[in-house]
Amino acid sequence: MEWYHVVILMLAGMFILMAMKYPIAYVFLTVNTVAFFLLMGGIPGIKTMVLSLQNSLFTFTFVAVPMFLFMGEILFRSGMAVRSINSLDMLMGKIPGRLSILTALAGIIFAATSGSVMANTAMLGSIMTPEMKKRGYHNTMIFGPITGVGGLAMLIPPSALAVLYASIAEISVGAVLIGGIIPGLILGFLFIFQIIIRVKRNPSLAPAYEMNTISVGEKLLSLVKDVFPLGLLIFAVIGTILLGIATPSESAALGALGAIVLCFYNRSFSLKLIWECALDTFKICGMTFAIIATSVGFGQLLAFTGAVKSIASLVTSLPLAPIMIVILTQIIIIIFGCFMDVVPIMMITIPIFFPIIYALGLNPLWFAVINLVNLQMANITPPFGMNLYIMKGVAGPGTKMGDIYRSVLPFMACNVIAIALMLIFPETVTWLPGLIRS
Repeated sequence: MEWYHVVILMLAGMFILMAMKYPIAYVFLTVNTVAFFLLMGGIPGIKTMVLSLQNSLFTFTFVAVPMFLFMGEILFRSGMAVRSINSLDMLMGKIPGRLSILTALAGIIFAATSGSVMANTAMLGSIMTPEMKKRGYHNTMIFGPITGVGGLAMLIPPSALAVLYASIAEISVGAVLIGGIIPGLILGFLFIFQIIIRVKRNPSLAPAYEMNTISVGEKLLSLVKDVFPLGLLIFAVIGTILLGIATPSESAALGALGAIVLCFYNRSFSLKLIWECALDTFKICGMTFAIIATSVGFGQLLAFTGAVKSIASLVTSLPLAPIMIVILTQIIIIIFGCFMDVVPIMMITIPIFFPIIYALGLNPLWFAVINLVNLQMANITPPFGMNLYIMKGVAGPGTKMGDIYRSVLPFMACNVIAIALMLIFPETVTWLPGLIRS
């Protein structure tokens, strides 16, 4: 049997199981088990798979994942996130699309504290949707900003998915985390810019409303009390990596400790809070680590069958410039994003794409961050983007999926522009990580 027959059968098995709504970790585990058994001599193949599962998780890098998630859970459950949004609201004046822009700004800030796309989207949706509906905002100005900016938690550190991506791709976790900062900020700016342009062209999308007058002193007090502490926490996580003081795992632990300290500062600490945050973190991490373990086995199978080497040789022999091949990989991810969740896209594409990138002599960090931006778009790509359904869940009864689909189209366009900028200017990704290594 040729390598491409094996790959087709494995992918077909995965798609069938995913269509049957099996959890993604079980899908890959099932396919891996059958493939290891048939391709590697029965029981010895199963033993090899078990050793692969074990060894794939024995790395200090993965400490960052539960710590980042735990930090985000504390900030959301303790109410610190809500208070900081209220503080930002006080600081903003009478600008067009005020609440939509506030949503985008809050999403950028919480992307730097949560590490979870789902948590970021759900929190913004539950807080901002009722207020924007009350003020008469059009659905596109409600659902679009929330679903679009919620995905920035995948790019701006601390990002659990960025850690997962870097670990599967076997590249520097710290470099990927830092490399996502500038593209994440560019994407956030593009979101805000297109909101302002659209509201300027059609003011009925975001009607103006009367606001209570707040003194400068009250604004400054709120800023110092509710926003400045979050700024310190963000520095504890991102700044320590940038300055070379801590590894990503160490900065994640520092961030979790800092979130607990902020709980005491805001008088919201309780053992019940810590227990609930820990439980949610354990649930997410259990599935995350199962996904990591099974993805490593999938990559080993591709290497064993010769698929990775053959695909890399085939692609590099095409009469195309390297940049065109990179664009082709991004088109494949966009197509996958219409039908699949982010994690299975990562698990399928990383073992195939990265050997091609190495063969072409391209920067793997640059390629990884471009992929993360594209995967962030997959979260909002109709019809099956995860953020779309999170938004549906928090938007309340009567919300139509069609309205949510239409609302995200301008934000998908922003993602495409951001990817184009990174393709044209690789320094947007490589500059900050280069400062750390220099």
